[in-house]
Order: sequence, then C-alpha cells, then structure tokens
Amino acid sequence: MSLTLKKLAVFTMLIPVFFLSTGAADVLAGFGITPPYVRNSSLTRNSVYEQQILLVRGDANVAQKAEVSIDAPEIEGWLYLVEGQEIIMEKGVQKVPMTVRVTVPDDADFGDYRGKIRIRTLPADGEVAAGAVSISLGALVDVYLSVIDREIRDFRVRRISAADLNEGSKVGWLFFPGKINFSMLIENTGNVDISPSKVEFSIFDRTGKILLEETKNIGKIEKVLPYGTETVTAEIPTRLPAGSYIARYTVYNDEDIKQEGDITFNIVAEGTLQTAGFGFSGLSISHKISVLLPVFAVMIAALYIWSAKRKYKVIRQ
Repeated sequence: MSLTLKKLAVFTMLIPVFFLSTGAADVLAGFGITPPYVRNSSLTRNSVYEQQILLVRGDANVAQKAEVSIDAPEIEGWLYLVEGQEIIMEKGVQKVPMTVRVTVPDDADFGDYRGKIRIRTLPADGEVAAGAVSISLGALVDVYLSVIDREIRDFRVRRISAADLNEGSKVGWLFFPGKINFSMLIENTGNVDISPSKVEFSIFDRTGKILLEETKNIGKIEKVLPYGTETVTAEIPTRLPAGSYIARYTVYNDEDIKQEGDITFNIVAEGTLQTAGFGFSGLSISHKISVLLPVFAVMIAALYIWSAKRKYKVIRQ
C-alpha cells in the first residue's frame, strides 16, 4: 500500500473519534414535538379549546429553553401559550409540555383558519455541555382550525368506578336509601357543555343471575366543558341491604347509549362509612307526599285563618 493510501486510511479511522471528542452526539441529538399540530374542526363562537404538545429532546444533559413564536396573522389573537413564549427544559428532563389555548371571539366568521407556531431550542443561560457543539434545533406546529355554525353534543366515557356505600337508613316511617356514587371520566368530544343525561343500574346478586333492583340517578350530573375531560358523578339510590352486588350499568346521551357494562360494588352496614346518603330527594314518592301533605295542610289552614281575620276586620269597620 502506498504512503498516501496509508495516510488516508488513518485519517478515515480518526473521523469518528474526532466527532465524539467534540460533542458530535449533541449535534446529532434530536428534537421533536408530538403531536405536530393544533387541530379542531368543530369550534363555535366563544368556545375555548386547549391542546397539549410535548417538546421531546434526545439529549437532556444540559438545561435548554424553547423560544416559541406564533405565525398566524389572521388568528394570532386567538392563540395563547399557557407556559409562555419561553419554556425552560430542565437538565435531565426529556419531555416538557407546551399548552396552546384557542379562544374564539364572539364575532368570528365561520370558516377555516390556518397558521403556524415556530419553536427554537437554545441553551438555557448559555449553558453548554463540556466539549459539546452548541446548535439550535427547531420544530414547526401546524394550526388547523374551523369555526362552524352548529352545536355538537357528544362525549366518550373513558373510565368508571363505584365506591362502597352505607346501606339505607330508616327514620320513623321514612326510609332514606343508600347512595351509589357512580364516577365517570367523561371526555367532551362536542363543542358545547355536556354531561350524561341518565345512568341506569340493574342490580343483581353476587352471582349476576338474580335481578334484585332497577334504579337510576337522581338529580343532574355536572357538565363537562367543550373538549375537556373531567370526572363527574351520578348519584344512584338503592334500597338493598348490606352485601356484595353486580350492577349492569347504562350511560345515556339523550336516547343514545354511550356505554354499558358490569361493575361490582359493596354495601356495608349503616354508619360504617363516613359518607352521606340521600336526604329528602331520595325518598319514595309516597314518603315525600307523607312529609309534604301535612306541611301544605298547615299552610292552607294558616292562610284560611289569616283570610278569615281580614274579612272579620272589614265587616266590623
């Protein structure tokens, strides 16, 4: 092999050593975002929508900062960066959230809107790892929004649970049922406030073969804001004694069934748990009438006496 070829071979072998010693790993370390867009095609006027984007970097040996700028002239006033336009990525942290909040004004024109959000990473306070080559990496977030003149009322049930409860209690002739707190993680996929319209329970013995009670929630269920995901609770009365049970539940959005399935729960002896049961709202119709009828009778009697006294005074005058 000639001298020139030998020198070339040695130089080729030294190239990777050179890059490793000068921090080439930092140069090649990646930066990305997920998802790479802010997208919503069902916005209405006055609606508020938030989307979280993760800033992900391959090397977290040093602290960095992400400088964020909005390039969307038509809708720049709609977009707000919850964490600010400078986001610090601490040393050792590879994933950092960035939340984009969209607020549609009440006079927005119906139609489609586009824009971009630019992200650039820089060392925080000039910090650079020893021997590293400082470069700036970036990413681009595409913004796709549509404002429509139509209400969408829909949701998904992400998770359900039912805690143990005290059995019902009797006071005099009145029976106050136990309260099943049926929790649901609801994702509002529409563009207006929404909640399940009704939750029905068919309660069976622990074998799931003998139907013991059919019941449904009392009162309204708290609503979830558009595009939000929150846990809400349906309060369901039961007159069953202490024991273990299986319930077949059905969650409704008006007349549509959104989810159904089985869930187990336990009813314990009265006073075992420090949780309140139902008050007056849980009484049966006959028991409510038995309470309200005497009250109305007293009120009517009082009005009659008051009216009679007024007439008597008029006659005497």
